[in-house]
Amino acid sequence: MTGKRLLKSLESDFELVYVAQSCLSWEALHHQYRKVEALAGQNGVFYSNVAGEFQKFQVLLERFMEDQRSDGKRVWSYVRGRFSFKSLLQVPELPGFVEEEKEDEKRGACRVKDVLNAIEKCIQAFWVFVKTDNKKSWWKLRTSLWTCPIVEDPRDLALLAEITRILQKKEMLLKDSQGKERCCLRRGVKPPEETQKKMLHTMVDMKLVSRVLRMSVVSTSQLKWCKEKLDNIVFEEGKVVRAHSAPFLFPS
Repeated sequence: MTGKRLLKSLESDFELVYVAQSCLSWEALHHQYRKVEALAGQNGVFYSNVAGEFQKFQVLLERFMEDQRSDGKRVWSYVRGRFSFKSLLQVPELPGFVEEEKEDEKRGACRVKDVLNAIEKCIQAFWVFVKTDNKKSWWKLRTSLWTCPIVEDPRDLALLAEITRILQKKEMLLKDSQGKERCCLRRGVKPPEETQKKMLHTMVDMKLVSRVLRMSVVSTSQLKWCKEKLDNIVFEEGKVVRAHSAPFLFPS
């Protein structure tokens, strides 16, 4: 194997690691958000510095993006970043929750609202992270015939075409929904906060699907994952509806 082919093979392997970790991190982050959101109506607290751990996650992500601006390709930046920041894209756990706050341990307590706010900031940072991964979609390139991702199984070409068509259609529906939201804002009508959050989460989902489809090699299981993710996103009367809340674990 020549040096050039070896480098290309290594880049493909590292790309898979990077994309898989990005997808898994998002599923974990969104899952943690849903868990804490479900606790928001209770009076309980966390007796560990959970909010601080999510703040560290956010800071690492933002620092990585700052460093990556001058480093070239995102995949290689990620590989180097993992050596510098061992916890990069590692979503914190949620230990130490109790339903009643103890008077003698008030000082170390962390309110559910504070943890939820910290996770929401992480989600916003993660959106910037996936949005700034600037490897272009193959179908948007003039030479798309030659830049189309390689499917491991040639029988998946039809599935790839179908998923690409669905993604493009839902991207248009998303833009339409965002346009309606901007019109409401211009009229002084602010959309419900829950609607804005669903929109943001959907934007992350669709960006990740798009990124998987931009990999140099795509497997059958990865294509099916993309299809499931897109099937979970439904638009009704210009609004986003998420059919399921369970995590979609990226196939290894």
